[in-house]
Amino acid sequence: MDTLSEIPGDRTAATFAYAAAGLGVVGVATLGAMYAIEVPKNGPFIFGTINDATGGVFNLVAIPVVVQLHRRLRRTPGSETAKWVVIIASGAGAASSFLLVFKKLDFTVSTGISVGAMTVQAAWFLLANRALLKTGGYPRDLAKLGQFIGGALLAALPVAGVAVVGRAPKWFRWGIGGAGIAVGAAAWAAWPYWYFLAARHLSHRQSG
Repeated sequence: MDTLSEIPGDRTAATFAYAAAGLGVVGVATLGAMYAIEVPKNGPFIFGTINDATGGVFNLVAIPVVVQLHRRLRRTPGSETAKWVVIIASGAGAASSFLLVFKKLDFTVSTGISVGAMTVQAAWFLLANRALLKTGGYPRDLAKLGQFIGGALLAALPVAGVAVVGRAPKWFRWGIGGAGIAVGAAAWAAWPYWYFLAARHLSHRQSG
């Protein structure tokens, strides 16, 4: 199935999806600039601050998109609970980013909350896109990319975390840890494109 069956609210959600795609691109670019330019010099972290603020807004505008696509799943107590877990996690991720920008929250604590929110979102991406693909009326390209992003992040985040902490053997940090970081970075960089595809499908441009 290459097109998305239309339900009320799709076109409004498409606007949020386009916004999430744009914010995601800014997030990827500013994070790359921060590590390439600011981290070696130990600041000032202008790109880092922009990235934090962008990440906060991204988490908020992503919520309507997730909710709209989630409406296509069969309603069960489990699916409804999952929806609210994603909403709460995204809101917590946004709040931690904004608090970090205004220096009301420690960097380590904020990062932990943001990674937790990303993990919850990744789990939703994997499971929801897999389930939606089986229901019919859901685009295969959107489902496949969503499953890759979710699965790759869930696999990469724990490995990358061990590597970053630095308590693992050197061979693990530079080998498996480096591979985990590369896979996670690729999935995270693909996230804005998934939202762009979602926006295209939710706007139903294919059907005119």
